[in-house]
Amino acid sequence: MRGRIIIANRRGHQVLEWEMTDTEEAREQIAIAERIIREARAAGCAVSKKVGGQHVIDYEPFDPRVEEYQILAPIAGG
Repeated sequence: MRGRIIIANRRGHQVLEWEMTDTEEAREQIAIAERIIREARAAGCAVSKKVGGQHVIDYEPFDPRVEEYQILAPIAGG
């Protein structure tokens, strides 16, 4: 099984995926994903996770077992 983060931004979107296995590569990808989520929240981005086929806003610590996260940058304007 895989987990992933979809990062929506001005350039479209980027995707980071990780395997849910206990390998060095998976641990490295999970550490990167955790950092991305933490930095996104600190920058004011909304973070959602897929629950039962739908995305819901998520305020919990990063969980590598989540199937999919989405990060949405705040809308700027004025």
